[in-house]
Amino acid sequence: MTKFHEIKEGVFVFHCPGCNEIHIVDSRWTFNENVNTPTISPSLLVRYRHPKGHSNKNPAPLGYSGEYVEEVCHSFIKDGAIQFLPDCTHKMAGTTVDIPDFETLHPDWKDL
Repeated sequence: MTKFHEIKEGVFVFHCPGCNEIHIVDSRWTFNENVNTPTISPSLLVRYRHPKGHSNKNPAPLGYSGEYVEEVCHSFIKDGAIQFLPDCTHKMAGTTVDIPDFETLHPDWKDL
């Protein structure tokens, strides 16, 4: 089982347990090419906006014009673990956890 999943040559995805979303790693990062114990450099900074009170599982209605929330996920990935930095806006900020197995969480992605 692997922590990083290659979706096309040189482009990998992994499941972030802090955001509970998929993040992408491509040629902008140096990667040790080990999908079981990945290490990348430099840090991974993901910023995204979403309608307040809504998510991918609870989408905002078409034409939503309400308030938006800014989210930040900032981490170091080393030897298959994610060190979430203090500027993360999710509950795992300041912790270090193993990257979960991608295929277990996303079995439908195995053929991509």
